[in-house]
Amino acid sequence: MNSVGTVRVWHREEGWGVVESPDTPDGCFAHFSVLWHEDIPEAEPGEVVHVSSGYKELFAGETVDFDWVPSHQDGYSYSAVAVIPRGRPAPHRTVRRYRPGE
Repeated sequence: MNSVGTVRVWHREEGWGVVESPDTPDGCFAHFSVLWHEDIPEAEPGEVVHVSSGYKELFAGETVDFDWVPSHQDGYSYSAVAVIPRGRPAPHRTVRRYRPGE
Protein backbone atom coordinates (compact mmCIF):
# COMPACT_ATOMS: atom_id res chain seq x y z
CA MET A 1 0.00 0.00 0.00
CA ASN A 2 1.21 3.51 -0.79
CA SER A 3 0.56 6.31 1.72
CA VAL A 4 1.67 9.76 2.82
CA GLY A 5 2.73 10.14 6.43
CA THR A 6 4.59 12.16 9.02
CA VAL A 7 7.62 10.93 10.94
CA ARG A 8 6.61 10.68 14.60
CA VAL A 9 10.04 9.76 15.93
CA TRP A 10 13.42 8.72 14.53
CA HIS A 11 16.08 6.93 16.62
CA ARG A 12 19.20 8.01 14.76
CA GLU A 13 21.63 5.85 16.74
CA GLU A 14 19.50 2.72 16.17
CA GLY A 15 18.43 3.51 12.60
CA TRP A 16 14.67 3.18 12.95
CA GLY A 17 11.56 5.19 13.66
CA VAL A 18 7.80 5.46 13.32
CA VAL A 19 5.72 7.03 10.56
CA GLU A 20 2.15 8.14 11.29
CA SER A 21 -0.64 7.95 8.74
CA PRO A 22 -4.41 7.43 8.81
CA ASP A 23 -3.72 4.27 6.76
CA THR A 24 -1.48 2.78 9.50
CA PRO A 25 -3.23 3.33 12.86
CA ASP A 26 -0.81 3.44 15.83
CA GLY A 27 2.18 3.95 13.52
CA CYS A 28 4.32 2.17 10.97
CA PHE A 29 7.81 0.85 11.80
CA ALA A 30 10.49 2.19 9.43
CA HIS A 31 14.12 1.03 9.20
CA PHE A 32 16.95 3.00 7.59
CA SER A 33 17.45 0.23 5.01
CA VAL A 34 14.13 1.08 3.32
CA LEU A 35 14.85 4.82 2.94
CA TRP A 36 15.13 5.77 -0.73
CA HIS A 37 14.94 2.05 -1.39
CA GLU A 38 15.86 1.25 -4.95
CA ASP A 39 16.07 -2.17 -6.48
CA ILE A 40 19.58 -3.56 -6.79
CA PRO A 41 20.52 -3.95 -10.45
CA GLU A 42 20.71 -7.54 -11.62
CA ALA A 43 24.16 -9.03 -12.05
CA GLU A 44 25.16 -10.61 -15.33
CA PRO A 45 26.42 -14.22 -15.17
CA GLY A 46 29.77 -14.27 -13.36
CA GLU A 47 29.36 -10.64 -12.21
CA VAL A 48 29.04 -9.10 -8.74
CA VAL A 49 27.02 -5.93 -8.10
CA HIS A 50 27.86 -3.80 -5.05
CA VAL A 51 25.58 -0.87 -4.12
CA SER A 52 26.59 1.71 -1.51
CA SER A 53 25.05 5.00 -0.50
CA GLY A 54 25.34 7.85 1.96
CA TYR A 55 23.93 8.07 5.48
CA LYS A 56 20.16 7.65 5.59
CA GLU A 57 17.88 9.06 8.30
CA LEU A 58 14.51 10.72 8.84
CA PHE A 59 13.55 13.71 10.97
CA ALA A 60 10.58 14.06 13.33
CA GLY A 61 7.82 16.07 11.66
CA GLU A 62 9.06 15.32 8.13
CA THR A 63 6.51 14.35 5.46
CA VAL A 64 7.23 11.11 3.60
CA ASP A 65 5.74 8.95 0.88
CA PHE A 66 5.90 5.32 1.96
CA ASP A 67 4.89 1.81 1.00
CA TRP A 68 3.96 -0.53 3.81
CA VAL A 69 2.78 -4.05 4.60
CA PRO A 70 0.91 -5.51 7.57
CA SER A 71 3.43 -7.08 9.98
CA HIS A 72 4.36 -7.59 13.60
CA GLN A 73 7.55 -5.58 14.00
CA ASP A 74 8.63 -4.35 17.45
CA GLY A 75 5.03 -3.89 18.60
CA TYR A 76 3.80 -2.20 15.41
CA SER A 77 1.18 -3.71 13.11
CA TYR A 78 2.75 -2.22 9.98
CA SER A 79 6.26 -2.07 8.49
CA ALA A 80 7.49 0.27 5.79
CA VAL A 81 9.07 -1.40 2.76
CA ALA A 82 10.02 1.87 1.01
CA VAL A 83 10.20 5.44 2.35
CA ILE A 84 10.95 8.59 0.35
CA PRO A 85 11.18 11.91 2.24
CA ARG A 86 9.60 14.82 0.40
CA GLY A 87 11.62 17.88 -0.56
CA ARG A 88 15.18 16.61 -0.28
CA PRO A 89 17.43 14.52 -2.50
CA ALA A 90 18.55 10.97 -1.83
CA PRO A 91 22.07 10.40 -0.52
CA HIS A 92 24.74 9.75 -3.13
CA ARG A 93 24.50 6.19 -4.50
CA THR A 94 27.29 4.19 -6.13
CA VAL A 95 26.77 1.00 -8.13
CA ARG A 96 29.92 -1.01 -8.84
CA ARG A 97 29.96 -4.03 -11.17
CA TYR A 98 32.91 -6.41 -11.18
CA ARG A 99 33.90 -10.03 -11.66
CA PRO A 100 34.93 -12.05 -8.61
CA GLY A 101 38.64 -11.63 -7.94
CA GLU A 102 38.90 -8.17 -9.53
